[in-house]
Amino acid sequence: MARKEGQNQLYNCLGEVIALRRKRLGKSQEELATDTGVDRAFISSIERGKRNPSFGSIALIARGLRMRYARLVHNCERCVEERDKKSA
Repeated sequence: MARKEGQNQLYNCLGEVIALRRKRLGKSQEELATDTGVDRAFISSIERGKRNPSFGSIALIARGLRMRYARLVHNCERCVEERDKKSA
């Protein structure tokens, strides 16, 4: 897999994991933004895989989602692995 393609897949999975967890908690993007201090439009862009957030932003979002940073990253890795299996 090319590096750029791999990065895009990772950011898409990050957004997918964040959106899924947020919805499971019954939070809107606005509520997550308020809880974390991260702009709602930025959260929206992350969830759509359009932005690549910093470590600090991901850590704030993980805390707002009531999960550990490591768990968020682990879930992203699982998402990427599942996509890789489907495309193989």
